[in-house]
Parts: sequence; structure tokens; C-alpha cells
Amino acid sequence: MESPRHDDESHGGAAATALLHEMLLRARRDGEEPELSDEQLRSNDQLQEDEMLALEAIYGDNISILSAKDGLRCFQVHVHCEIPDGISVSAELSRDDNRDQNSRFFDTFSVQHLAPISFTCLMPPSYPSHHAPYFTLSSQWLDTVKVSSLCLMLDTIWSQQLGLEVVYGWVQWLQSLHFLILVLMMPDSMMGPVDVRVVAEIVSVESAVQWLISYNEEQCHESFLIGLHDCMICFTERAGIDFIKLPCGHYFCQRCMETYSRMHVAEGTVLKLLCPNDKCGGIIPPGLLKRMLGDKDFERWERLTLQKTLDSMSDVAYCPRCVTACLEDEENNAQCSKCFFSFCTRCRYLRHIGERCISPEEKLLSLQDRNKVRQLSKGNFARRINLANEISSIKEVLRSSVLCPHCGTAISRVSGCDHMLCSNCRQPFCYACGKPLHRGHSRIDRENSAGETLKVNPSSLITEMKKELVEERSRQHPCPTCRQLNPKMGNNNHIFCWACQVHYCALCRMVVRKSSEHYGPRGCKQHSVDP
Repeated sequence: MESPRHDDESHGGAAATALLHEMLLRARRDGEEPELSDEQLRSNDQLQEDEMLALEAIYGDNISILSAKDGLRCFQVHVHCEIPDGISVSAELSRDDNRDQNSRFFDTFSVQHLAPISFTCLMPPSYPSHHAPYFTLSSQWLDTVKVSSLCLMLDTIWSQQLGLEVVYGWVQWLQSLHFLILVLMMPDSMMGPVDVRVVAEIVSVESAVQWLISYNEEQCHESFLIGLHDCMICFTERAGIDFIKLPCGHYFCQRCMETYSRMHVAEGTVLKLLCPNDKCGGIIPPGLLKRMLGDKDFERWERLTLQKTLDSMSDVAYCPRCVTACLEDEENNAQCSKCFFSFCTRCRYLRHIGERCISPEEKLLSLQDRNKVRQLSKGNFARRINLANEISSIKEVLRSSVLCPHCGTAISRVSGCDHMLCSNCRQPFCYACGKPLHRGHSRIDRENSAGETLKVNPSSLITEMKKELVEERSRQHPCPTCRQLNPKMGNNNHIFCWACQVHYCALCRMVVRKSSEHYGPRGCKQHSVDP
């Protein structure tokens, strides 16, 4: 237990001490302080010393020893009250400075820690045998009329136990009654007798409420730091100082939060970097992220967040020349603010008002023609490489993706059904046919549609199916060993029979021992198109 503080200025200690000495002098002048024998004075002094030792041991940092004249004992106790289950407080507040009834409203908030009441006490030589201690009370959230009622209650307690030590009982009573008198914070009337022992400033209800809320938040945070808590990620019990508490109220240990944040930044899923509680989704403040990630990862988080935000905006396009974000107009055109290039956001070519957009196939042919011309001339080598890369990219897009029918963005399917959602415009479409989704656009509807066709014209459908089967068999190449029909993989004439595990050539139908000897200038072509 730390020793009590020795401070004359603690929470109005100087003003309270001066008032107490004035009260003592007035009592002596009025004859209220009796003349005691030396033996009685020594007895009182011993009782006061014992009581002070007990108070210092019980209240520790909450008691401050104040200097007093004539060697008298003077001290101040900050009386705290903690309510584990919390208590709801309703207050009538005003929206502005005027006191118009129309601008007033009721606000309800919950507190677990009430702001302390300052109890300042001076023990006269006649205490505890003949006279009660002189005291003052002050509070920043109770009005003077209510504090005066507390002073009268302390006088009543003294009258019930004359000649005994009463200071500890007073403080205990203030702590136990503290939460009950909270309802008196909203006074029915500010008029009433004010006790001279009240040391308080007249404050507004709004200021008192703000003080209560601020103090409660500070005390709750301090209680959290010194307590033990379980991390809901790693389920490890740690001290509160090792936790990170989010604005939503959920808390996790610092190690798990740092790992969680760095994982999302490394994988680029910064929009999912929210409260780890699966039912919350609260945001994590940027200042807290910077403290957990460090400067390098935080810069990456800022860059990715900006990029993801721009990508999610349907009216943002990127300049094909300098890759600067541009705003798209109603006609799907945009102008770069950096290089001033005006382009079409659909085909990413030069702006073409009144003309249709060039298709990816036409763009590929155009780039191939430009590539042929530049191969004949001595152009910039770097530009030729960029052109070749662009041609390869468009080929890959046409081969492995489907263009969104709404915005023209190329979408590739990794797995799942044909129901796709465009990552650019967030519109649904069918991956199988490349058309927008509508009611009834599903596999079952397509099967029902096929069944209706079968009912309408079954003979033509059977004839068409037989024709497809014949064509399919004609594209099969029999194995020279077991006669099992096997298809070619693209234009590759080298076939592997799954039945007898033999490699053979689709052109000459001979078993291939070494492909390097069978195919070549003097042998069969390894790649050719079937007639």
C-alpha cells in the first residue's frame, strides 16, 4: 500500500482547509469547544492517531494529508463508488445555451463508476470525546442543495454515536449511499438552504453529465487494463494491458490482432479487415492499424484500400496510357486528368462519339496488324514488347474468360456454377451463354425448354443427336493395340490410350516409342488440324 499524498491543493484542498479553520475559530469564539484536561486531550490525540492510521491503511492513494495550524490533523478523502452491474441515469438536457422548453430532451446513459465526492476533515482537540470533526463536502456533479442534505445526514450519524470515532463510518455511508442519491442529480428546484460546509461550483446539468460519462470511461478503461481477460481468437488468458479494445467494444490480444491485420494486408483483402467477431463487422480505426502494422504495411493498407474503393465505384475507369483513375460520364467516356487522354471506358480505345465500340476480337486483329507493321520497321523495342504482351493478354482473355454483358469486363470462373457476379459493376450474368440473368434463367429452365423442344419435334431432334454422335466418333482415333477410341487433345496428334496405356500417333496410327524420333521434318507432324 502506497503512503498517502501530502498535498494542500488536491481537489480544492486549500480552500477547504481555510474554511475548516474558520469554522474551528468560530466555534471557539462561540464557546462550542470545551476546555479539556490534559489527560482527556492525550486520550483524544491517541484515538485520532489510531483512526488516522486505519484510514491511511484502508484508503491509501484516495486520502491526502493536508497541512493544518496548531498541529491539528487535517486530511481529504476521495469517496469512490463502483457499481459492477451498472446503473442507468436519465437527465434532462438542453440542445443549446437557451433554456427554451422546446430545446430540452431526456438522455439516458449507463455508468459503472461514479465520480468521487471530496470529503475534507479537520479533527479538533475535543474529538471524539465531546465534539464531532469539522468537515466539508464537494462534488462536481451534485448541486449545492443536494450536497447540503448529505452534510445533514453526516450530522445525524454523529448524533447517533457520540463520543466514538465517526470518520470511517461517514466515509462508508457516503460510499454505500452514493449510487442512491444519483437520482437527485436532476433537482426539482435549485432553491433551498445551502450548508456552509459545501465547497462546490455551480455547474450546468450538461457539464455534470459530461463529467460523469468521462470519468466512467476512464475508470472502466483502467479496470480493464488491470484485469484478466480471455482472447476470443487464441483463447489465452492475459492481462488487459496486452489486449487491444476496438470501438465496437470487442477486445482481442495484441499478438492475434497484429497477425490478423498483417495477414489481410499481405493477401490484399483489406476490405475484410474488420472486427474479428463474425457477428460484428465493426471498423478498426486507421490510427490503431498504423500502430499494429508499422509504417511499411500501413502504407500498403492505405494504397490497397484506395485501390479497392476506386474499383468498387462503377463510374471510375483507368486511363489506358498512364493508369490514372478517371471519372466516367453518362456516355461511357472519360478524360484523364494527368495525360488528358480522352478514351472510351468500354473498349479503352480513343473516344469515338457516334460509333460502336470495337470488340475484343477486332482489337486483337488490329493489334496483330500493328505488330506486323512494326516488325518490318525499326521501331522502339520496348514498345514492341508491350504490344506483344497486350496481344497475349487479349488472347488469354478470349480463351479463358467471358465478357460481362453489362460493362464488358472479362470474368474468369475458377469453380462453381454458371451464376456469375461481375466484380466491376456487381451485376449478375450467366457464364454459360454470356447473357444477363433474368427470372427463369437456370439449368432447370434450360432442361425444361429442351424437353418442350423434344415434345414439339422429336424426330428432328433425334436426327440431330445422331448426327452429333457420328461427328463425335469421326473425331475419335482408334488405338492400334486395343482399338479403343480416344480423342485428340486440341491439335496434338500424340495420343495416350487410357485402356492399354500405349502412346500412338493419330495420323499414321502407329505406336510411338520416342516422340522425338517419330515426329519431325522426316516423320509425322505432331500438331495438325483434323479435316
